[in-house]
Amino acid sequence: MKLKERMIGDVAVLDLSGKLMGGPPGSDEFKDKIYKLLDGGVKNVVVNLSEVKRMNSSGLGILISALTSLRNKDGNMKLAGINDAMEGILVMTKLNTIFETYDTAEGAAKSF
Repeated sequence: MKLKERMIGDVAVLDLSGKLMGGPPGSDEFKDKIYKLLDGGVKNVVVNLSEVKRMNSSGLGILISALTSLRNKDGNMKLAGINDAMEGILVMTKLNTIFETYDTAEGAAKSF
């Protein structure tokens, strides 16, 4: 998994690419980035998954952990660019009731 950070106003956008499968080094890098953003005062994050080809339950765990960390600090996280397979996973696990999803990272950032 590769991760790039950009800002849209005061919202951090994390553009992920590759596979979101959990395990080091990708999961550690993602968690570290969330903590660094929180330490820097950024509370709202969009995770752009448009370039993620595969995601498994460990990948979902990474997203849930990040959402929990942000909400514990009065922040929030939204997902953007999910494909049909990821949408199916979110629906099947009922996580579609937890995560707000948007077609684009820009649309998600504007929703904060």
